[in-house]
Amino acid sequence: MQLPARGVTVEAVDASGTVLASDTTDESGGYNVDVDSGIGLRIQVRSQLEKTDAASWDIKILDNTSDYALYVLNGALLDSGTANSVRDLNAGSGWTGQSYSETRAAAPFAILDSVYEAVIQLEAIDPDIQLPSLEILWSVDNRPSSGNVTDGNIGTSSYSRTTRGPTIRILGAANNDTDEYDDHVVVHEFAHFLEDQISRSDSIGGPHGGADRLDTRVAFSEGLGNAFAGMILTDPIYQDSFGARQEAGFNVNVETNFFTKGWFSESSVQSVLYDIFDSEDDGVDNISAGLSPIYTILTDPDYITSPDFTTIFLFADLARTKSGIDPNDLTALFTAELITGTGPQGDGETLSGNFPRALPVYKPVPIDGDPVEICSIDDNGTYNKHGNRAFLIFSIAESGNYTFTMSRDLSSNLNTPNRDPDILVFKDAALINRFESDATDVETGTMTLEPGDYQIEAYEFNNVAERDTGDSCFNFTISS
Repeated sequence: MQLPARGVTVEAVDASGTVLASDTTDESGGYNVDVDSGIGLRIQVRSQLEKTDAASWDIKILDNTSDYALYVLNGALLDSGTANSVRDLNAGSGWTGQSYSETRAAAPFAILDSVYEAVIQLEAIDPDIQLPSLEILWSVDNRPSSGNVTDGNIGTSSYSRTTRGPTIRILGAANNDTDEYDDHVVVHEFAHFLEDQISRSDSIGGPHGGADRLDTRVAFSEGLGNAFAGMILTDPIYQDSFGARQEAGFNVNVETNFFTKGWFSESSVQSVLYDIFDSEDDGVDNISAGLSPIYTILTDPDYITSPDFTTIFLFADLARTKSGIDPNDLTALFTAELITGTGPQGDGETLSGNFPRALPVYKPVPIDGDPVEICSIDDNGTYNKHGNRAFLIFSIAESGNYTFTMSRDLSSNLNTPNRDPDILVFKDAALINRFESDATDVETGTMTLEPGDYQIEAYEFNNVAERDTGDSCFNFTISS
């Protein structure tokens, strides 16, 4: 199937490579350039989306295995003639029926088209949207292995901030895992770019799946990415291909949750968000709000600067007060996914995910008060899974030095020996200190604090580093 290359940069260049004229393709892939008659020129198409009007973006597809070169589709060098003419270029897929045996010229433009679909829909909502420059790295050598990115060892399709700036990496290894035509995967990663650059994400990343019980920050980010892909593509069936001849793969309906439910589930998050968006009322879904209110919440200063972590609770709290959607209809969606906590901290949440000590979601710590029990378990997995880390909150009334202590509770029934507790301290969503010594069974640290509200992320390092894991509980205190 041939599809138009939309929104890409087309250039007329002479034999020396000098650009004589340029244009941006329309929705049909059409372009128009005016050049002198009787000169030799070629038409080239850059794998780049660029706009510099009220809305702006600059998105390039680069080959990370070839000095980060921009992919360019080149036409033949021909005389411009003396009359108007048409020059069509076709970027072939390279697929010859059984394998990729020719140049895969279409791949970079397929990736761009998925992103183009996202940016034009966002521009319709926000005509002044300003997106930072984005590099998308793709190569036929990009494979799911660790190592040097310039050799194609990218691990998986992903988004991150690198020394080069915001970067998406897309797999391209034939007969292993290719994602250039998995448009849901591409748009999912673009959603992470948007979170990071014009919204906010506190996700710690890592492996995840629809049946996992996840760190609630990860659950929200990944569920949002899945739902956003379905919204942009108006297709709730998220698909990812891999394997020999790209014939294997999986798909999941982001609207219908057949997996884990709860505030720690990406499946619950994607189901709620997609039901807010879609125009079909089914089950308890009576909302047909489209993408606009979701985008508005994610870019709202109250979301971006909230002192609370980016979770389904923070989103739900703002959705109830700022989206214009009936709060009762929203509550019905959340309740159907067993999410009952209220406010940005999930007050009153009752679903523990088979780990009662995970509640409340945020545990208040008194200054100079009794110890608060927190625990770290590996029952749901490690690093970014539900129960690996605990969230605490506290308030400071007077400036001064305060000491944090996290010590293993020897009386607890969860008492794996030789643990390594660690403490991260946050103020207004920013990490302001970390106490991460390798001391056994206790972590302590002192810092000067000004009056205000603070958050803590506490964890046991072995459950995060995925080595010598186990279940253990700790007593947490703050003293003045």
